[in-house]
Amino acid sequence: MLIHRLSGLGLGIGCRLIDDFLATQPASESLTIIFTTRSSRKSDETLATLEAHLARHKLNEVRQRIHFQPENVELTSLLSVRALARRLLASDLPYIDAVILNAGIGGWIGLDWPLAIWTFVTSIRQSTTWPKFKLGAVGLVAKPQFPADVGALSCEQPLLGELFCANVFGHYMLLHWLMPLLRACRPESPGKIIWMSSIEAVARHYNPADHQGLETDAAYEHTKRMTDYLALTSRNQPATARLVEEFCTPSRDMETHNPRPLTSTPAIGVVHPGICTTTIISLYWIVHQAYRLAIYMARWCGSPWANVTSYIGSLSAVWLALISAQDLEAEEAKEGGGPCKWGTAVDRRGRASVRRTDVEGWGINGTGEPFGDKWWGGTVGRKSGSKDATKEDVQQFVAEGAEVWRKMEALRKDWEARIREYETQR
Repeated sequence: MLIHRLSGLGLGIGCRLIDDFLATQPASESLTIIFTTRSSRKSDETLATLEAHLARHKLNEVRQRIHFQPENVELTSLLSVRALARRLLASDLPYIDAVILNAGIGGWIGLDWPLAIWTFVTSIRQSTTWPKFKLGAVGLVAKPQFPADVGALSCEQPLLGELFCANVFGHYMLLHWLMPLLRACRPESPGKIIWMSSIEAVARHYNPADHQGLETDAAYEHTKRMTDYLALTSRNQPATARLVEEFCTPSRDMETHNPRPLTSTPAIGVVHPGICTTTIISLYWIVHQAYRLAIYMARWCGSPWANVTSYIGSLSAVWLALISAQDLEAEEAKEGGGPCKWGTAVDRRGRASVRRTDVEGWGINGTGEPFGDKWWGGTVGRKSGSKDATKEDVQQFVAEGAEVWRKMEALRKDWEARIREYETQR
């Protein structure tokens, strides 16, 4: 299982994955956690933390079922992403059964303090879940993908948005290059691609005319809305079927001496961690603690998404990674079928559970059926002003999702051609 960027939420996912795997999976099964960080120093620190967490399970035979494999990657560098894919393809891994795409950056530069204080006082549940007071940077771009000494090629490099590359496109390219490993899973247990979205992402955050989010101060939410489109429209949609098939077809230039049989096609899902205090936004210690207290207060006031800690927030991702294809199908069927955005919810006592989440334009499962009478009572767990998605809304969502898929595939092919040209000039 591959987990991106084990710090903050990623570290919570890693620790929870250890616990839940040992608690729910047969003793005959083992787990290799491949985790990525940006540096060897961070890899060493993360490995030590995971091993210390595993050591809490006292029985040696239990601890021997979990193995760790650290890897380094910089998601804003496509060459680094390609190098990671090649290392894993050249290894003796028979397959990768799940990839959890939790790494990302926020791009925020500060807070609107008067607005933050006012919204906390007047509507603490809404303000902590759908904050309006974060100030985002505009126009952040990734470093050039090729060195300056490559000649004419370096002059032809188009810009890549930094948040777009770190939160979506770097993942997207890695997934495509790792398809031989993802598709080597057994047909009865296909691989899983798990996008980590956010409950904050709503329709207004994605602008199709600004696909990479270079012109918005909400680039983080823009990229998370994009992951909702990619995941929720990836199944049973004629408008996206050809594009998804192209994405899942391995690249010929990534073939290795260790070919795997293509026996299945990975399932694409999306989750969110609710509201947690992580390092994705940099705050002074005292401010961080005040924000943490505010989230606790929102929980005590009934917010179902106020998870506070990354360990609690990680439940939805770990649950989706470990659940069988048959059990997931049964869970989806409970509300009429269709892909869902699964979120980690919590009660006032801190007991976590996995819940379907309202996605603007999609609803909870893309059926266009009303659901205001579901578990949240129609208001507590939804953004104020939200309305049930109609069948027409779902059709529009699918059309918008197909356009996102089209742009992502066009961009992938363009950059693959550029990288191949670069590699021939080296």
